[in-house]
Amino acid sequence: MEWDPEEMRQLTEEIPWIQDLYLYPEVGSTNDVARDLGDMGAPEGVAVLADAQTRGRGRAGRSWWTPPGRAIALSILVRPRRPVADWPQLAMVAGLAAVEAVQGIGCPAGLKWPNDLMIPPLIDELPSLAAWRKAGGILVESFPPAFGVIGIGINVNISPEEIPLDLREIVGSLSQTLGRPIPRLAVLKGLLRAFASLYPEWNAGAHMVERWAAALIMLGRPVRILTPEGAYEGIAEGMDEGGGLRVRLPDGRERRFQAGEVSLRGWTGPAKEAMPRSP
Repeated sequence: MEWDPEEMRQLTEEIPWIQDLYLYPEVGSTNDVARDLGDMGAPEGVAVLADAQTRGRGRAGRSWWTPPGRAIALSILVRPRRPVADWPQLAMVAGLAAVEAVQGIGCPAGLKWPNDLMIPPLIDELPSLAAWRKAGGILVESFPPAFGVIGIGINVNISPEEIPLDLREIVGSLSQTLGRPIPRLAVLKGLLRAFASLYPEWNAGAHMVERWAAALIMLGRPVRILTPEGAYEGIAEGMDEGGGLRVRLPDGRERRFQAGEVSLRGWTGPAKEAMPRSP
């Protein structure tokens, strides 16, 4: 079922920070549409929502699949007042908003550094860390000094059969975890409300690192960090102010990673007891 234009109009009335919401049945990428709007001078608070994407993308140029009627493909245009050096923190704002939206419909949720929305496979279980599945992702694209575009994708009603066989233990959806169909509008409304609350707070100078770290599912746990220089294993100990991950290596040294891919399945070293906490 496609998005209802009248429901979208009401949504912008309920959330005044959202200046306008451009609705499409299908686009290549909502981030590309939002960037074009930014180039044309659209104000902060404009959002782009598509029922389906054909060329959606994630971090590092990966593709992001958005089938018709069963997921959220959203991009938000922002014009931050904060220094450009702080703009990478927009991923924290978006991540916290996504977690709040998913928890708001009764589904446990957390984040995996640097930009993945994670959920357990079943609501009634507290799974091992490796069992958590990616249900969404965040892509922030900056065009300083003028504007930034924040893309958020969430799998809402995608069935296991639709997910490629080799990804079924890695990728999940909200309906799969909760065992019932989920109204996309409820997730979208929670997402926009949370972002419209968190972003102005951040833009006024608030620090988000502690709240973001509290939502990460891997702190205190063994992880494997995949980088262009190679793979590193250790205990994820915390975050720095810029969003970098601090990892304690097996030899006791601490290493900080500003970029890379976290694998939760690559190492089984000792770990503290830790579970994701609500932000």
